[in-house]
Amino acid sequence: MPENTKELRWIRILLTIIAIPVVVIIFRTLKSIFIPLVFAVFLSFVFAPLNKFLRHKKVHISVVMALMLVIIVLMMVSSTLLLTAATNSLVTGFPRYQVNLMLRMQDWVGRFSEISERFAISIERYPQLDVSQMLSTGSFSISKAISNVATTTVGVGWNFMLIVIFLMFIVAQDGRLIVKLKDVLNPENQQRTISTMRNIQNQIQKYLLTKTVISLCTAVIGMILMLLFGVDFILVCGILLFVMNFIPNIGSIIASGVPILISFLQSGMDLRTISFALLMIGTQMLFGNVIEPKMQGQRLNLSPIMVLVSLIFWGWVWGIVGMVLAVPITSAINIMLIQLDEKNLISAIISS
Repeated sequence: MPENTKELRWIRILLTIIAIPVVVIIFRTLKSIFIPLVFAVFLSFVFAPLNKFLRHKKVHISVVMALMLVIIVLMMVSSTLLLTAATNSLVTGFPRYQVNLMLRMQDWVGRFSEISERFAISIERYPQLDVSQMLSTGSFSISKAISNVATTTVGVGWNFMLIVIFLMFIVAQDGRLIVKLKDVLNPENQQRTISTMRNIQNQIQKYLLTKTVISLCTAVIGMILMLLFGVDFILVCGILLFVMNFIPNIGSIIASGVPILISFLQSGMDLRTISFALLMIGTQMLFGNVIEPKMQGQRLNLSPIMVLVSLIFWGWVWGIVGMVLAVPITSAINIMLIQLDEKNLISAIISS
């Protein structure tokens, strides 16, 4: 009997090893379906308190769904108007920075040429350093790059429709889930499943709330600093700071680099740019390394290295969207593993 048990255990382990790559390939191949579905699930967690309150007040489910739809549409319209205003300012104002960027890069290449002559390195061997060709109107145009983003509008609209459809189905089935669990699970497993779902919902709600507050604060402070130092494109950089802060570890660094680059293109590497850069980086470090960990506490129960690994993995699977969803998805997986077996190896590695 022990031999059979041992064999079954090894069979399960081998099947799991085989199944994981298959599941990852499915997620990567069908990301156009899974990404809206995951967003819809997370949105259902966000709307869960409102849904619970209205259902407690005996409000019909159709009214609840209609109210959620109105809120989502209003948020989408507001975001679209904000992005449109930011994009227009970027399209009209950035071409002159293209000239400044070319001059700066030509200066750097010139200095590199001087250094290369001392070490007998021929600059002609590196045609990729030809700044005039790199930044010519035909080969590089920020305005053209921005206008190309508009071609993704149809895809974004389709994903938005899928998210709304999935969300409506999830909300409609919310009250029936417990009834279905009673039919297929015994009381012990039913209680464990409900507890797991509630833990996932609570952790993701707290994570999204904390992350939204932190991202909003960093965006507002960044915009104030840009206003005080006279840096252009305040609205664009504010949106970028807010959105990129949802990507752990690297998002805030990338977002801070954009306004610093703009300040550099405006006035060069002077005291103003250096002071602005130090304040921007200091703000990101303060919120990202001090305030946010204190607000999050042990809610996510994820080790820093696993946050980085999950960021890389989900970024490879789903791109930038995967980076945004990496932490809540990994946290949800960790909760499910703990509920199945508190002493399992994977959960011990993931947890902090």
